[in-house]
Formats: sequence, C-alpha cells, structure tokens
Amino acid sequence: MRFGITRYALAAMALALVVLVSGGVKTMASPVGKPASASTAAPAGTPSSDPRQAQIKAIDEKIKALREQFQSQAGPMEAQVKTLREKFEADLSALQAQRKELVEEGESAGLKALLDEETAQLAALADKEKDEIAKVHERYADQRKTLQQDFQRRRRELENDKK
Repeated sequence: MRFGITRYALAAMALALVVLVSGGVKTMASPVGKPASASTAAPAGTPSSDPRQAQIKAIDEKIKALREQFQSQAGPMEAQVKTLREKFEADLSALQAQRKELVEEGESAGLKALLDEETAQLAALADKEKDEIAKVHERYADQRKTLQQDFQRRRRELENDKK
C-alpha cells in the first residue's frame, strides 16, 4: 500500500530528523558546547549573546541546506508529473471536445439556446466574483500594510526609548 506525502510533511520530517541528529531540542536551545541551564541563560533585558547568534546562523544554514536538498530531489519528480499531466491533458481535451461536439449535434435548437444563455450568465458571474475577490484581497493587503507600518513605528519608538 502506498501513502501519499505532501511536500510540507516531508519538510517537517526532514527538519525533525535534523534536530534529532544534531542532538535534540535541548542541545539546539542551549549555547554551543554548553548544557542548557538557568545559570547560563541571558537575562531578559540584555541583547542576544554571540553564541546564540552563532547558533541561530547554524540553524539557518541547516534549514537552507535541507530546503536545497528537498528541491534537488523533488524537482525531477515534479518535472515528471508535469510532463505526464501535459501528455494526458492533451489526449483528454481532444476526446472531451469530440464528445461535446457529438452531444451538441443531438440537441434541439431551444436547448442549445438555453445552454448558451446559461454559459454566458455563469461566465459573467465568474467575472464578477473575480473582481470582488480582487477587491477583498486589496483591502486586506492595505490593512496588513497599515498594521505593519504601525508595528514598525512602535518598534522604532521602543528602540529610541532605549537610547
């Protein structure tokens, strides 16, 4: 039996494997070369220490390497699926067009007119829906931008208060 796996599940498993191989979560959370304990943790109000920055950079590099490895392995498979899909879509579309033509030949003029009217109205409704969805996306993008600007301003105020 084959189980399908999504690219996100694969990435999550790979990340879990990296954490496990590199010594687990406790090792990842502690400064490099030192055990995690309350006495070695930096006070809450002080800036990050160099070992912590080095550890963050190392984790970023591991994440980047895993993503590159995933892309290098998934890329050829995605290309094969795309090629296969294009091949079958071409065959299917020709058969579907032939079927549609045969069905339409057997329909009455009144039914053809009714189907054409339905198609036109559904197309108009789909266009209207796309326009409204675009407006909603734009509205949320504006709200997101406003929120980001507000928080950026607040961060700058906090940084200025520290000085």
